[in-house]
Amino acid sequence: MTTPSFSIAECPWLVAVGAGRWQVPGIRAARAAGLRVVAMDAQADAPGFAEADLALVVDIRDASQVVHAVVAAGLRPSGAIAFCNEAGMLAAAALREHFALPGPRLDVVTAMTRKDVQRARWSVAGLPCPTWRVVSTLAEARQALYEIGGTCILKPVDAAGSRGVTVVEPHDGWDAPFAHALAASHSGHVIVEEFVVGVEHTVETFTHNSDTRVLAITRKRKVPGTGNTVASELETVEYPAAEVQAIADVVTRALAALGYHEGPGHTEVLRTERGRLVLVESAGRGGGFMVADGLVPRASGFPLATASAEQAVGAAWTWPATVPSRAVVLRFVPSRRGRVVALRGFAAEDTMPDVRCEALVQIGDVLGRAIGDGDRMAYILAVGDSVLEARARADAREARLHIDVQDAGGLA
Repeated sequence: MTTPSFSIAECPWLVAVGAGRWQVPGIRAARAAGLRVVAMDAQADAPGFAEADLALVVDIRDASQVVHAVVAAGLRPSGAIAFCNEAGMLAAAALREHFALPGPRLDVVTAMTRKDVQRARWSVAGLPCPTWRVVSTLAEARQALYEIGGTCILKPVDAAGSRGVTVVEPHDGWDAPFAHALAASHSGHVIVEEFVVGVEHTVETFTHNSDTRVLAITRKRKVPGTGNTVASELETVEYPAAEVQAIADVVTRALAALGYHEGPGHTEVLRTERGRLVLVESAGRGGGFMVADGLVPRASGFPLATASAEQAVGAAWTWPATVPSRAVVLRFVPSRRGRVVALRGFAAEDTMPDVRCEALVQIGDVLGRAIGDGDRMAYILAVGDSVLEARARADAREARLHIDVQDAGGLA
């Protein structure tokens, strides 16, 4: 345990709702800041359990179970958080309400996890959104597609990571895409919205006392053949200051309209050829897959995981000094259909300066084609003084990788 970075009379407990792969850096940061961490996850072998002071196996999608488990453990937590984890956000909010803890309450977290609520609040606030409808039946979906016209997107209102998302052309069949989206929705509702042609950006932020600051803006590249829905690469932008400010202003207004005044944010924004900005969605958490814990600190120097943990327990906190920004490329190797039979190029001797690379699969794993953001075999995180330099480093690192996937038969 390291020396706490804040002054508090008694070492406080932080409940980390979710202890999977992408929650491990947050749990480590919280403990390094002097917090005791109780980690919760439905998987008994969740890797975050080994990093925490206490592990509780519980379904983190069930808020009542989560609250009961903490009470039954005899804990009086000082904070609750879901690091880079959409599934645990509502349960974390329930803990805040039950124990009167700092941070967003259920109404705000609902707005941050449901696309229909976001669209409604943004529309009322006059913020730029696609034309949209919420449906729950085939008949409603048919009517919405007719009213909106043209190319549309069907997506569940309450799923993350591109799950259940399909782009539907005017003459495509829509029954299967609707069923696909509905199956991925926990609430049984689907958004039908116009397909806006433009460059998609992710905007990483941190908000403290209603002061939102942009930490990184990236532009997305997509995996071919996925209907422009699954990301293959993020690269920090090198736009003129006025364009960066315009994106920052829209995102700041979007978070304020959702009542989000504290915490990390991950917002997606489209920019059309004519420069129009269109909001896609916002999440009240850091981005997974090395966005929050890799891209953001390397691009901005901001310790997002530590700041989130300290803020969650209400510790005295001030904005750190600014650090010169660097260019970052975060590249993903998408899944291919088959069984993984060999992995090469990931050993310690293959490391390169300013590059981090890690396999996300193991030998023996059976994979399908990439249809969501979780369908990835590896990532490469490269840093440079320019995007061109960072991309060249990512290219050089990727050239060393070999992932052999052989046809396993019968896979989609």
